[in-house]
Amino acid sequence: MGARTRRSRADDRANAVSTLTVGGRRVEQTRLGTGPPLLYLHGLADVHSLFAPDDRAPLVDALAAHREVLTVALPGYGASDPLAPAADLEEHSFALADLLDELGLDRVDVVGTCFGGWMAAELALRHPGRIGRLALVAPLGLHVPGAAGAAFFGAAAPRGIGGFGEVRAVLFADPDSPAALAALPEEPDRDRALRWFSGLAAAAALGWTAPQLCDRRLGARLHRIAAPTLLVWGAEDRMTPVAHAHAWLQGLPAARLEVVDGAGHCVHLEDPGRVTSLVVDFLTD
Repeated sequence: MGARTRRSRADDRANAVSTLTVGGRRVEQTRLGTGPPLLYLHGLADVHSLFAPDDRAPLVDALAAHREVLTVALPGYGASDPLAPAADLEEHSFALADLLDELGLDRVDVVGTCFGGWMAAELALRHPGRIGRLALVAPLGLHVPGAAGAAFFGAAAPRGIGGFGEVRAVLFADPDSPAALAALPEEPDRDRALRWFSGLAAAAALGWTAPQLCDRRLGARLHRIAAPTLLVWGAEDRMTPVAHAHAWLQGLPAARLEVVDGAGHCVHLEDPGRVTSLVVDFLTD
């Protein structure tokens, strides 16, 4: 096979990355796979590598074997422009609705992990007609009294010996596992480090104050999310303990819960095969 026709998977991934303009704001996106569209909203630990040609969250590639996966960097992440400094959850939800308009998606299935799961829930709450099915993988956003998880921002900035070890211990069941080290290596390259810190700033804009990364009003509003919903949780989640999963399950009118043994908050990185199987089965049920 000649050099002109030889393509690698990394080539395909690199060519899938592009930017679009939504409401005058740049949004970084990828498109992978074929079939009915599926919107993927990223979490805290996979955003820095989502758009790197040779290093993508494995769940995205796995889902692309079944659907056309549209992945966007949320406002302030990656190459996506931030919203206004004082933008609240309402404005973030409208930004996602505007994105769906730009993509020509009147109604779409959504998979959201961690921070992206929270944003997906806020979108479904305010724009229920835009969501087909909703898969939330360890979503943030819910305040559960008496079930506080490990604080994220206190562990997130690498300092001294150990690098990202402290935040890996918050996000992963085994902070020294290959999955944890691949997501947050001891010596990240410059591009990855920049993506990580830009992501921290974007997350802090919505969730810095205690209790971190949640909206106290969300629990009382969950009954307004009409979409059939799958909840996937790691049994050893230290950031959003399994009590949060049961609070989501109790509040949502049409939800079921799957708990994955041996996984922590980043269950989609630790056991992508199991999470993919659960999500694909749910979306095709």
